[in-house]
Amino acid sequence: MTTQPVCPNETLSSKTLGKLGSELGADSVNTFITNFESMWPTRVSRLISALATRDVHAGEDAALSLRTAATMAGAKELAQLALLLHSAFRHENVTMQCELIEQIKQAGFGVLQILTKPGFAEQALKSYLQDSSD
Repeated sequence: MTTQPVCPNETLSSKTLGKLGSELGADSVNTFITNFESMWPTRVSRLISALATRDVHAGEDAALSLRTAATMAGAKELAQLALLLHSAFRHENVTMQCELIEQIKQAGFGVLQILTKPGFAEQALKSYLQDSSD
């Protein structure tokens, strides 16, 4: 029996980071996770600042940056929320921006809880390699 990383599919796809680990090594994935975690407060602050100043371009840029990082992490829900937020900034829908930023904060917290579990990158790599060989 294979031990899978604890990872609800709707929150995070461990296969994404497992594949990245197979290509770049577990150390690179751990570095990515550390960077994702350390940049999280700045990413959220950029979104909040763009909302507060009604800066459409800054909001679109911050949402796109978040979407890219979330996609690389395999955080499907977070990436989808960032895409919706990008659209909300583009259409200057302030109500939707407020709602989505709150949802993003919650989803991001869930992603970080999973990503920062000790050994997550190594387990995701092991699981990916085992699935690939089956």
